[in-house]
Amino acid sequence: MPISIDHFMYAGPDLDDLCTQFTHLTGIEPVPGGSHPTLGTRNRLAGGNTPTYLELIGPDPALTVRSDMRSGIEALARPQLHRIIMRCTADDFPALTEAYRAFGIEAPVHELQRVTPEGDTLRWKLMIPEPNAFGLYAPFFIDWLDTPHPSQRLPEQFGLVDCEAGHPVHAQLAPLWERLGMPVCLRAADAPYMRVVLRTPRGEVALTSGTHPLRHS
Repeated sequence: MPISIDHFMYAGPDLDDLCTQFTHLTGIEPVPGGSHPTLGTRNRLAGGNTPTYLELIGPDPALTVRSDMRSGIEALARPQLHRIIMRCTADDFPALTEAYRAFGIEAPVHELQRVTPEGDTLRWKLMIPEPNAFGLYAPFFIDWLDTPHPSQRLPEQFGLVDCEAGHPVHAQLAPLWERLGMPVCLRAADAPYMRVVLRTPRGEVALTSGTHPLRHS
């Protein structure tokens, strides 16, 4: 199975406010997801016209557990595209581990789970690189094991139009992305950014890192 985009993570320090703003912008009502008991976060989801879906994520006020993920999201000044999560299989993890190590990055694989609103337990493995010079641009990789892919549970709410990223150390980052098999266009840029364009009931909408989402006519 080739590496592919599993989902986009759109994050904010308050999930309820995040979802309200997102619905106002797009006309899409995200469906309930669940809590991540080992990360201290919770999510809501929106489905696309492909297996790639959108995860809206924020801290879970009902949980006291701390994690780098939660702390990073709590520190955001405003909602933004936070990460692009890649889909893989368990067989890919050894090669991905070696790819990261070749760039001096350790990337352990964690076993995670959450309970759906229907009471089903979803389990997956997630490769989370340790803190490194590339930050959010060192992608996570997910293997859903025997769990049905979340996109199968979601209504079709948006179309994926485009996805790209840019970084000022493009010359150093591009070889890592190539080694990892990343299918996302990476450009040289003055400042790091990620951008995904969605076709929504209210027109094309760009979700970006570092700025408020921009609506396109």
